[in-house]
Amino acid sequence: MAGARRPMVCLVGPTAVGKTALVARLAAEFPIEVISLDSRQIYEGLRVGTAQPTAEDLAACPHHLVDFLPCDRTYDAMRFREDFQRVWTEIHGRGRIPVLVGGAGLYLKGLEEGFLEIPGHLKADLPGIRAGIEGLDPATLARRLAAVDRESADRLHPNDLYRRRRALEIHDLTGIPMSRWMADQRPDPCLGLDFRVFVLQRPVAELDERIRMRTSAMLAGGWVEETRQALTAYPLGCPGLRSIGYPEVISMIQGRQTPAEAEQAIVLATRQYAKRQRTWFRKLVAVGRGRPEEERFRDAIRQTLGI
Repeated sequence: MAGARRPMVCLVGPTAVGKTALVARLAAEFPIEVISLDSRQIYEGLRVGTAQPTAEDLAACPHHLVDFLPCDRTYDAMRFREDFQRVWTEIHGRGRIPVLVGGAGLYLKGLEEGFLEIPGHLKADLPGIRAGIEGLDPATLARRLAAVDRESADRLHPNDLYRRRRALEIHDLTGIPMSRWMADQRPDPCLGLDFRVFVLQRPVAELDERIRMRTSAMLAGGWVEETRQALTAYPLGCPGLRSIGYPEVISMIQGRQTPAEAEQAIVLATRQYAKRQRTWFRKLVAVGRGRPEEERFRDAIRQTLGI
């Protein structure tokens, strides 16, 4: 059909749910390459602790946007969108099928909807406005935002300082509350793609046990040594070493926690993260669990891609 948007199949779900294993099975049937939708597997040298694809996974199916960014660099959804465009174009040019796989909901949202566009004539004012807002303490930020954009002040969590600052930034730059500004923006899907999202999920108790077992295996599989090596090259508190589990491993290395205490803390932090992911993806189409659902997902890929 003329003008039809090209499909982009996405498999998302909480950490440890089994996305990589499912993709490996699909790779035996389809000429797919994975574009990783993960905000932590991007960091080079953190293979174990961020559960990057193993050598076996990579042999089964190429993965992109993993293990490429130094640990002291920051990364965001806008940069991800730029990298996604490049990688998607390369994969498509090879005649293969890009499949987006991961659990970073904010990155997916950036691909599907784009970002707020600042009018060109206002962009010159942005650095000064941003610098002034970045210097505000949380209490002052809360007061100023509530005075000009009550809807955003009530909607955004008090600890979500990044988004609260961006909301105030939009108002100070445009004179319009961000809540109204966003309502006037049109979705801008990356590359004009039709993002067809499927969610892989498991019962909470089963996922919790998988997280516990995976954490134990990762600690036994070189996570501590990997962290020691990273600490020789990068400072404490750098972006990569703030990934889930690394602060606890560092605490253990420094003798502030026993191995058992660190492991328990990592399991808890990972389960909390998985809960946030489940909340984010709750409204999306669910693939479910078990063989029948896997077959339906496979059929959905065939239908989506016309193969």
